[in-house]
Amino acid sequence: MMLSLFLPLFLIFLFCGLPVLFALIAAPALLLWFNGQERDIVLLYRNVYNGMDSFPLMAVPFFMLAGELMNRAGITERLVEFSQAVIGHFRAGLAHVNILSSMLFAGLSGSAVADVSALGAMMIPAMEKQGYSRKFAAAITAASSIIGPIIPPSGIMIIYAYVMGESVAALFLAGIVPGVLMGVSLMVLVRLMADRQRLPAATEKASWRARGDASLKAFWPLLTPIIIMGVFWVAYLRRQRLRQLLLPMPS
Repeated sequence: MMLSLFLPLFLIFLFCGLPVLFALIAAPALLLWFNGQERDIVLLYRNVYNGMDSFPLMAVPFFMLAGELMNRAGITERLVEFSQAVIGHFRAGLAHVNILSSMLFAGLSGSAVADVSALGAMMIPAMEKQGYSRKFAAAITAASSIIGPIIPPSGIMIIYAYVMGESVAALFLAGIVPGVLMGVSLMVLVRLMADRQRLPAATEKASWRARGDASLKAFWPLLTPIIIMGVFWVAYLRRQRLRQLLLPMPS
């Protein structure tokens, strides 16, 4: 009986605008209350709290907050300017800038959705204005955003490490090379397509002074992944050291 009422009640909460998480919690709690099982309600919320009471999982919302703060602070524009100054002079340069910006932004947000929302609104209109088709611009943005969860920091890696009991720092280190290879492969593919599809020509090559200014503006954003990796690696080493100290001495 309760199972048959759960889905309608859950849908009602969703239609009222309640977030999915709270709808999933409120629906069974209300059914338990109607059934007179108030004691089980306490166990329900205790299990929910115990599932969320994890130190590694605390990093996920903080990564999201860091990405949002950096986007609001104009760091996304700095990364795009840096990418434009470095590789904007190549054939189909703006497509390469899109890919490199996604790789750099992946080190800030760790999310494909955040990558698309931050860079897509900026890069797709700019590519259309330069002569790219909307389909090609959207495809490049979507394909390059997949690098977001691979290059550290990554929210998916943190969740996987929490569920499987793996090291977050080790997963972060393992994601650097595959993420960079994906980005480089996309750039090679765009270069091969440039002549066949007659993609727009490159812009003027930036001067060394312009590159220096763009690098200076993007200095701290570019250091963010290194700082995060350093913090996780130090925490991992301390954990290993503490585990060795707590292990019983062999007889």
